[in-house]
Amino acid sequence: MKLTEILRDEAKALWEKIIKHPFVIELYEGTLPLEKFRFYLKQDYNYLIGVTKAFSLLASKSDYEVSKMALELAYADATVEMENYIKLIKKLGMDIDDVVNEEPAPTNLAYVNFLLSTCCLGTPLDCLVSLLPCFWSYQVIAEYHRDKLLRNSIDIYVNWAKVYLSDDYIKIVDELREAVDRLWKGEDYERYKRIFIRASKYEYMFWDMAYRMETWLI
Repeated sequence: MKLTEILRDEAKALWEKIIKHPFVIELYEGTLPLEKFRFYLKQDYNYLIGVTKAFSLLASKSDYEVSKMALELAYADATVEMENYIKLIKKLGMDIDDVVNEEPAPTNLAYVNFLLSTCCLGTPLDCLVSLLPCFWSYQVIAEYHRDKLLRNSIDIYVNWAKVYLSDDYIKIVDELREAVDRLWKGEDYERYKRIFIRASKYEYMFWDMAYRMETWLI
């Protein structure tokens, strides 16, 4: 079996919890309070910046094919993704200063630091495995809840979710999975399992952070 298939099977129970988290369900149903979605978007800015840096670190230590993919994704995050992000926050009555000045919540900060430390200190495969759960789980979530969008009356939620069902997004996930499977030579499975599971746990915690609108206690 391919490494991505094995890892996905290992994380099955955890991903079930992600797919069925209240934030996810209410977002796709159109019942999520807008203030929770605004909080999510403010936190997502810090995460996007972190992912762009992670891909840049990956590019600096990879072979040509992975480096090319990583730089393309970093560029897309910094240009197209950020442009769409700014348009979205404006529709919700916010501007870029609102999100830039938002302090990352504890879970958000921990997740981004995990990605950056993994990509800085680890191998290219370590980095790819740490980034994969975010991209892949968003696609799985969208596919699982696709029918809910048909009854969702909140255009902002529908348009946001449809991105993860698009051919372009599915292509990105496929490319990441192919890179992971190509680089794995059958060694150090427990290492990659640990990274993948930890990243998946952070994905769950990020949704939960947004639902609770997590803040620093002191």
